[in-house]
Amino acid sequence: MNYQIIPLEMGSIVERHVFKRENKEIKCGMVWKLGSVLTNIKPKFTKAYDPDVGICIQDIPGGTIGETYGGEKVIYFSDTVQEDEQDELTDIFYGISKKYSKGYADVFQDLGWTEVSAESYIFGELEVKELSNALNDYK
Repeated sequence: MNYQIIPLEMGSIVERHVFKRENKEIKCGMVWKLGSVLTNIKPKFTKAYDPDVGICIQDIPGGTIGETYGGEKVIYFSDTVQEDEQDELTDIFYGISKKYSKGYADVFQDLGWTEVSAESYIFGELEVKELSNALNDYK
């Protein structure tokens, strides 16, 4: 049996990457307006689930992000990242910089940043739907 976990609020699926260098930190990624998590293992986390905290999708057995819609890229910096460096890193993240042709993660690493985590989360009120095999075969 397959299951679909659907957040009932927009913007409740996020993909986050954390980069560090010295005493500096970048948190960046995507916030999806709509989407769901799919798994072929009956979700058991819901009994202890806290909507305010959410759950890491990697902690849902068999969990993968399904189709997503309306993604928005976001980036945040620790207070220790200087404004001019923030401007350059923001341009790289959004693909505005003509100075670099690679994706932001590769460029950040080329500039000495180390990726320390890459995780996806779902939070807020959730609905779990059982999907029939016929519906799954149709997709």
